[in-house]
Amino acid sequence: MKSRLQSGLLYPALFYVVFVWGLNTVLIKHALTELSPLAFMSLRFLVMTPLAFVLLRVAGERVSFEKRDLPLLIICGACGYGVYQYLWVLGLANTSPFASALLGTFAPVFTLALLAIAGHEKVRSGRWIGAAVALAGVAIFEGLFGGAPSFRTGDVLTLIAAAVFAGYNVVSARLLGRYTPLNLLVITLTIGAIMIIPSGIPALVHTDFAHVSPQSWGAVAFAIVFPIMLTYPVWSWGITKLGAGRVSLFSFLTPVFAGLLSIPILHVHFETHQLIGGAICLAGMVVSNMLGRASLAELWSWRAFGVER
Repeated sequence: MKSRLQSGLLYPALFYVVFVWGLNTVLIKHALTELSPLAFMSLRFLVMTPLAFVLLRVAGERVSFEKRDLPLLIICGACGYGVYQYLWVLGLANTSPFASALLGTFAPVFTLALLAIAGHEKVRSGRWIGAAVALAGVAIFEGLFGGAPSFRTGDVLTLIAAAVFAGYNVVSARLLGRYTPLNLLVITLTIGAIMIIPSGIPALVHTDFAHVSPQSWGAVAFAIVFPIMLTYPVWSWGITKLGAGRVSLFSFLTPVFAGLLSIPILHVHFETHQLIGGAICLAGMVVSNMLGRASLAELWSWRAFGVER
């Protein structure tokens, strides 16, 4: 009975996760109208980092690391938080929540590219076909085929952020054999906070907090608690039940939720080419995920000779 109840809650729980991630992007965009990106980042990490230590303590773990892993841990902290958060928040401040979430879905493709370059994993052609379709969708979304390209500074920063986060995916995979996910989170989050907070102190000092609206404070609180603390455990639970491949498909709903929620919250209006481009991009990413283990030769062989099987 308990197992059946958990199974019934699994898919709603995964929808909850991607909904929270989409909503978080929209709420942060709203908060950035009253807080500078540096002030927002510093404030978030000042509160989030101690909360992570509390969570680690509640879980019965403690911080521990090996000296030989320090270079990799620093790279993880920079790619997962320090450098990544600079690029992502500055990118979001200069683009739309939908574009930010949409371009952020390229992180898995960049991850595969790094793995292929390093020779750690053979990336099949089916993956690249999906990525090419997704890139075409981004081009349409940005108006490149309509004679009026609108590729913004924030879009460039967001794509670079996705590439940087790919570095976190690759390096953290080497460390998770020796560290629990929560321990690695606390260590790398702390390293990222050390990189971010000092540069944001001047922005915090010059922020007039008395004129920050309750809505923006709510967005800050949401960004501190929900996107990591109250979603990552659910996401991990989904992976244990369905596997990483199937669960990752849900992440493509994040830009959909971000786009839909930005309409009532930020009063955003979408052009037709943006909707078409976004749909093509998401379709390409889904194809890339589903055909990730297939090559063109294998697909053609199945089409030609596998009909009788």
